Amino acid sequence: MDNLFLSKSAIKAILIFLGITLFFFILYKARTALFPFVFAFGLAYLFDPVIDRMEKKKIGRTSSIILLLTLLFTAFAITTAFVAPLIVGQVETLADSVPSYIELAQKKAAPIIQALPDMDREKAEALIKDGMAKAGDLPLKVVKGASQALWTGLSNMFGLLLALFNLVIIPVATFYLLKDFDNITAKILERVPPRNRQWTVDFFGKIDAVLSNFMRGQLTVAFIMTLILSTGLMLIGTPMGLLIGVCAGLSNIVPYLPAVVGLVPALLLTYLQFGDFSHLLAVILLFGGAQVFEGFVLSPKILEKAVGLHPVAVLAALLIGGSFFGFLGVLLAVPTAAVLKVAMVEADTAYMESDFFNSDD
Repeated sequence: MDNLFLSKSAIKAILIFLGITLFFFILYKARTALFPFVFAFGLAYLFDPVIDRMEKKKIGRTSSIILLLTLLFTAFAITTAFVAPLIVGQVETLADSVPSYIELAQKKAAPIIQALPDMDREKAEALIKDGMAKAGDLPLKVVKGASQALWTGLSNMFGLLLALFNLVIIPVATFYLLKDFDNITAKILERVPPRNRQWTVDFFGKIDAVLSNFMRGQLTVAFIMTLILSTGLMLIGTPMGLLIGVCAGLSNIVPYLPAVVGLVPALLLTYLQFGDFSHLLAVILLFGGAQVFEGFVLSPKILEKAVGLHPVAVLAALLIGGSFFGFLGVLLAVPTAAVLKVAMVEADTAYMESDFFNSDD
């Protein structure tokens, strides 16, 4: 009987493992089709607390959802309509300024080239000119390439239908997920055995606190940083200041990334535009002041340090996530590490309270 019981348990474990493997394999194969639904679920998860608060103010859940989604998509459409032309205009202005930047770079590099022995000056100057020309054309090529890719995708009938489907399905799926979000979580909880239900509620409540704090908090911080950096760079006069500020601000979702995404190109383009150190100092003060404001004011007030990861752990998570999954891994590294921390704390607590640890034998 024992052997039979073990055999049945082994078969059950194998079937569960195969079922889980098949489930994730299907998810991977259907990832393109599932994207709008995953995106909609993410929106529902983010905004469910907002809907709950609106309900407490005696606003119907359906009315709350319609009002929130209308505000969100209207704000997105208005922002896109105003910001996109400004960004394209700045990119085109930069492309027109490339010849003057090349001339400035050659003048700055000439004394250095002449001071170096055994240097083919003409070849070095040609390399600088070619490199500057390619760098200057890059932003315009990126914008044109993105526009052409979008137009090509929309011109294709299948691409057009898929884009329209996603535009329709995301708000519709978000609406229904928000409407039934509390019922969905309650139904899932009912499937948990009663003996494990309270532990499950506590465990996933801690995970939800970490994730919700990180996601909503980081998005809020990123939005504020985007406003500060883009406005500051435009006032300084940095070429493509709006685009750099937007990219740097949004990249604040990933720790330490704004310095690479925003500061380096802002310094380079500002110097090429003005050729003095006063404007460079203004850019450095802008980014430095923004980071100080974010680190000492925004994050403590908005995030409340709920993630609670050591800086070394954050760096390790970013490197590991990037090496395995590229940019997506970098983007998800910190929230994943925070969830793993919650799981490890729970496992450590269970171990410290276990008979194995406390036994005198």
